[in-house]
Amino acid sequence: MAEAVAVLKRRPDALPWAGGTLILTSGGAGDAPVSVLDLGRIPELRAVSRSDRYLELGACVRLATIQALPRSLSLQPLRDAIGLVGTATVRNMATLGGNIASRDAFMTCFPSLACMDATVELRDASGSRWSGIHALVGGDGRPAFPAATLLTRIRVPTAPWDAFALHRLGEPTKGDAFASTFAAAARFEKETISELRLIASGRTLARDRALELSLIGKRLPLTVKDVEEAREAAGERAIEAGFPARLAERFGAYVMSFLASVQEGGR
Repeated sequence: MAEAVAVLKRRPDALPWAGGTLILTSGGAGDAPVSVLDLGRIPELRAVSRSDRYLELGACVRLATIQALPRSLSLQPLRDAIGLVGTATVRNMATLGGNIASRDAFMTCFPSLACMDATVELRDASGSRWSGIHALVGGDGRPAFPAATLLTRIRVPTAPWDAFALHRLGEPTKGDAFASTFAAAARFEKETISELRLIASGRTLARDRALELSLIGKRLPLTVKDVEEAREAAGERAIEAGFPARLAERFGAYVMSFLASVQEGGR
């Protein structure tokens, strides 16, 4: 691990490589020769461990390995996201770190991990640090993965969610390898919404925290007005984040559908 960090310090332009699926499908390496930093055989990056509250995954853990973990672990939002990634062959090669650390777009696992309040360990020449996964989102809503830095571990809370949803907002278009994704999660307490996450991601990430806070504490079932206002607010936030109008409208529709589906969740 220390050797990998030292190499990246000398060659900050080096391309970290694990499964390679994103780089190969998106043309991330470009046409010019590049230096490749092979991370695939570093044992620390392939480790899986758990505590009472968290599951800790090395950045080079394969997506298929996560799907094969015991079903008793409350990882369904992440499992659903992995199920949308390519084919079984791709999931046997692709790594969780590679899915998170894309510098061009937020890939499928990112919004589900953001809903689950995952944290990430980042390591560079100055040492390692833990940050909330939202630290990888820039002020403009675009990916902001720091230069000359390695993603080494992902810590996922295993507290169960009472309701969750994951849908494609749109499939990749011609000339664009990245699809957009909707993710949502909620917890209930005494027939009220106690926690709520509503996220759309693609080239940018849209999350309206003011909308989430306005709904937390509300009793179920929500009023028709509450649901309709949430649909409008989500769509407007997606437009502000740079989503095309049709995807912003779909984000609003998914938010409305999710909130409608949890009407009896607190009972």
